[in-house]
Amino acid sequence: MRNLTALLAATSLAFLPLSQPGFATEPVVASDVAPPMQVLEAPPELETPSGAEQDYQPNPAIWKLSDEDTTIYMFGTIHILPPGFEWRSERFNQIVSEVDELVLETSDADSEGDMSKLVPQMAVMMLTRKPTSKRLTPSNGKKWLKLGRMVGMAPAEFDRMPLVLSMMGIGLSMSMMEGSQRELGVETILTAEFEEMGKPIGSIENSGDVMMALMNIDENGVLEMLETELTKWDGKSTDTLMLEPAPEEADGPGDSETYAPFAMEHGWAKGEVGTDPMFDDSAFGMAMTKVLLEDRNRAWAEWLDKRLDTPGTMLLAVGAGHFEGEHSVLLM
Repeated sequence: MRNLTALLAATSLAFLPLSQPGFATEPVVASDVAPPMQVLEAPPELETPSGAEQDYQPNPAIWKLSDEDTTIYMFGTIHILPPGFEWRSERFNQIVSEVDELVLETSDADSEGDMSKLVPQMAVMMLTRKPTSKRLTPSNGKKWLKLGRMVGMAPAEFDRMPLVLSMMGIGLSMSMMEGSQRELGVETILTAEFEEMGKPIGSIENSGDVMMALMNIDENGVLEMLETELTKWDGKSTDTLMLEPAPEEADGPGDSETYAPFAMEHGWAKGEVGTDPMFDDSAFGMAMTKVLLEDRNRAWAEWLDKRLDTPGTMLLAVGAGHFEGEHSVLLM
């Protein structure tokens, strides 16, 4: 269950391939969103989803790396958020006004160029790949296609794209169904603000390289996990896909998981930093840890070390998952 939950959550905490090929979705939330600079809080016509209400002042974690002439503020983000969800502190707003530059995982401008080079390879892979539904047992193959329909993903792409990307697409779609929107995500808001202030926006990595690494993960472990979870799933609701722990995961008789909408977002907004590993120590879990966290965080740590040679003040805003656990960029 941990791997499935982590994979579905990865789009919020570690990597968001929102504008990439294969992530076309049918609308699951009908709303007209105001331009990013006007959406620091929900406009009147957008209601805050149940579970996203807050009774605390937000204070997400911020870290500082500096030497005699360079200061780098590091801020863990959530890529998609619900309307009305407040996440900015006075300290954060002060940092935004002071820094010279914003650096994201990959800026929108850089992502467009990175992904254009990947499109032909993605197309060939999808044409030649055996559909996921045909690689599962017949009953679970039907559940898989039903799951795609439930979250509004385009069937032709959903069933043929690399399985890890399909699963991340499900996670994205499920978050959107609950009310989260990319237009309200931290990176979208900050991009609009820095563009308006005329400050440069850079990238710490090539998103195409990350996508390729995800596409090349051995799918056998993913299929095994998916078979297990689909077999347990009643097929009635996406919520129950997340709620049914395997017997060995229960602490005792009567123990069960309870799904709390936006619990991850609340913890982040309060400044909580997770220490538990995102994935388990199965072959698939270790592969995902290596691709999504370990390799990237090591490269980012080297980038940050070199960036200290350039005088100035910078804000690094990347997924909050990169600052958590034993593979945190802070420990590299």
